[in-house]
Amino acid sequence: MNRRILVVDDEKEIVQAYLDLLNPAQTGSTKVSSRRAASAPASGAKASEYEILHAYSGEEALALMKMEYAAGKRIAGGFFDVKLEGGMDGLQLIQQLWAIDPDLLCTVVTAYHDRTVDDIDQLFGERFKDQWDYLNKPFTQAEIVQKARQMVASWNRKEQLKQAQRQLIESERMAAIGQIARSIGHEFGNILLAILGNADLATNPNNPEKTRERLKVIIQAAERANLIVRNLSTFSKGSSERVATDPAQLVSSTISLLTHEAKKHNATFQTSLQPAPSVTVSASEIEQVLLNLVINAMHAMPNGGAIELGCETGDQGVLIWVKDSGTGIAPEVLPHIFDYAYTTKGDRGSGLGLATSKQIIEAHGGTLSVKTSVGAGSTFTVRLPA
Repeated sequence: MNRRILVVDDEKEIVQAYLDLLNPAQTGSTKVSSRRAASAPASGAKASEYEILHAYSGEEALALMKMEYAAGKRIAGGFFDVKLEGGMDGLQLIQQLWAIDPDLLCTVVTAYHDRTVDDIDQLFGERFKDQWDYLNKPFTQAEIVQKARQMVASWNRKEQLKQAQRQLIESERMAAIGQIARSIGHEFGNILLAILGNADLATNPNNPEKTRERLKVIIQAAERANLIVRNLSTFSKGSSERVATDPAQLVSSTISLLTHEAKKHNATFQTSLQPAPSVTVSASEIEQVLLNLVINAMHAMPNGGAIELGCETGDQGVLIWVKDSGTGIAPEVLPHIFDYAYTTKGDRGSGLGLATSKQIIEAHGGTLSVKTSVGAGSTFTVRLPA
């Protein structure tokens, strides 16, 4: 449970007021307000309910945040005075802190009214709309304690949700690995037959030219096997590390893993790989999305057909698409395809594939969309920031 709170104010007595109000038993204080003391203790925060970090300027707070984040010590939320001494005010500080940790929850605290809530909302933007609150000075203990509780509870709920989502992604990835492994097992059987058959023929000493041709086939088969193993190994490791990646490589790796599966479904692959900038992604996670889209495309073509995978530069980054020539999506089904646990495959589907895929792409700052026509197929398009 993360109970770490950052307090930033250039008045030392106000910082002390936060400490007294949030951990009263620790300081032995009976304060109930940022401006005045009370004659009797007030109910509120429990002893040591929060770990309070504090700074007296934006620069000091920024340095503290960088140090804590680098050490893996996340801060759940903070109280930030708008008027701060130095070159950075509280609103600018919050934006700098979000650049380090975009999950930080913030309460803007001010004794002035020169910045309206709408002004601040416009400054912070849509991305952080639900990650900040507003409080006027002088504040009471009840106000501070309640906002601290809300920030801490909200931060921890989001982390629990993220953990559940990560587990869901992992379970879907393992299911994909199982399906791919079964398919690859058949393909490896064919590769080994090709290697053994050509190796046997290559032992004929009377025809050196034929021997060279057989050895070339063996080398090609071995290279194919090596490529499959390398791609499956990368995918199965499931690294969430995001690195600059060639979109065309993501497409090629996906096709490599699903070549035999496509043969089983009488499907053929076509590619349209246009020049596109690299994307900073977890390759295994994006490949998981593409694998899911391609497998869905195969299921949408009961009699087989063509599946096109491509990439190009788009208006808002990089586009990667999977296009099938299948049955399309019915109008009554289309609004629900990204819903969790929604499936039209009966026992063959969990209803998690597209929902998980959408979640992965949005976590990368992108979008997943579909265009479909009944009887003419569907195109799923992934948009990723370049």
